[in-house]
Amino acid sequence: MSGMKEVLKDAVLLVLPSLSPDVTNQLVEKLMDQGVEGLDDLVYVKEDDILEFIRPIQCRKLLSSWKNQEHQNCTVVLPPAEVLPSVPPETNTTLGSPPSSSSRPTSSSLASASATHSWTKNFQVPWNLMPDGIKSAVENGQRPSPSDRRQMIRILADEMRKHDTNPTRSQCLTVSRKIVSQYPKSFADMLGDKQVGGGYESVLSQLKVRIEYLNRTNTLSHHRIQRSDTGTTRKQSSTDSYGCTRWQPALPPGESYDSLEVKRQKMEEMHLHEGISGAERGDVCKLMEGTYWLQRHMINATPSPTIADIKTKWPYLFTQRHIYGHFEQLTDKKVLRCLELSIQECGQIIIEFFKSKPTNDDIRSILSRGENDVDAMVIQLLLAHFKEKLDGVFLQADEFATPSDVQQSLHLPESPRLIFLGMQTLKSFYPKMKSKLSFTCPTAKKNVLLNYYLFVVSSPVQSFFFFFFFFFCMKNLLDK
Repeated sequence: MSGMKEVLKDAVLLVLPSLSPDVTNQLVEKLMDQGVEGLDDLVYVKEDDILEFIRPIQCRKLLSSWKNQEHQNCTVVLPPAEVLPSVPPETNTTLGSPPSSSSRPTSSSLASASATHSWTKNFQVPWNLMPDGIKSAVENGQRPSPSDRRQMIRILADEMRKHDTNPTRSQCLTVSRKIVSQYPKSFADMLGDKQVGGGYESVLSQLKVRIEYLNRTNTLSHHRIQRSDTGTTRKQSSTDSYGCTRWQPALPPGESYDSLEVKRQKMEEMHLHEGISGAERGDVCKLMEGTYWLQRHMINATPSPTIADIKTKWPYLFTQRHIYGHFEQLTDKKVLRCLELSIQECGQIIIEFFKSKPTNDDIRSILSRGENDVDAMVIQLLLAHFKEKLDGVFLQADEFATPSDVQQSLHLPESPRLIFLGMQTLKSFYPKMKSKLSFTCPTAKKNVLLNYYLFVVSSPVQSFFFFFFFFFCMKNLLDK
């Protein structure tokens, strides 16, 4: 039974890697009490069964993952009462061969799957190959230097790839947990004296990024290959889509490019007569939701369209309601809640880090102001840390300037910016367009970052590292 408990833990942590050990154990115990005897049973779990332990979004993500059989690569099937005859290894079928929908997996395919994924359980971290700095750190219970830690990750990734060229996140998770549990003082994620989540998120992230880098010539995961009933292989979309679940979906049933284009033209005509106020109409909302495929088709086109082109074709997409709706269809996440959670989970950690280790005088100056707006402070701290210019994200105008004054008096760059009136954040604009995109103050900062994410706008050169950090954090948040 303890073996099944570990299997269920892996199934949970594969989807929610930041879940604390206590919550994970309680959740697994509850699943087993409910009658879960194997991974196949997870598809029958309901939200009410586990909602007492985790937040609703986390719960839905777990259930969605299990129902979509994302755990199928590490499926463990409990053997029936009859003992199956053993099969020599050389007769094993390939793991990727299509299973029969009317029969259970054969013993040979189970043996192959077990051999493929069991190596992590017996994998030994090659401490003898590690640099002297790592050996000294683990021996003395100290934190290794960043350079030694990066070298450790390189060695670890190379050793893991001897077993599997492209280890899954689940396999990386198993190895990361081993490292952190063995030497928590050296590798666990800490904030002051408290461990953050399971403590292994940063090791897991570094390890997976390294493996993806080594496999960069083949950006399609080896473990994400599906075969149709005819035996042809269909590869899923690249993992470079940064946490998106509907990067470029299939056409809706009963629709074609031409039928969706007719709907787009209808909305364009409605905008000509009613202006931006038509965005709240019920029929417009249905049309925007129904034409999502065509929106993604244009945004993902090669060469990439300009934002001005997209705005001309999809004027209602540049309203707060529909840009949020597009994000939710793209990621299956509520955007405002998603960004709020990001600030809650990461914002204060970033601020506390710079308070304890200010990296330059600009950091100290920002901290001394006592800014109450956490997300504004985080943006300023990151820009200062990377030594990038503030005007890569913000522009400042006169306190009493109107939006039209701003457009006439400021040189607006091609990429989105936040406009400050005096010391207060007011609006964000899209430059070089006949009309502006206007949001309320509380959401302005979130929207300017969101637009870089949705439209894959090239980040300003003077803020390259800031936006790289933002996209990396955004991907990790969406992967949770």
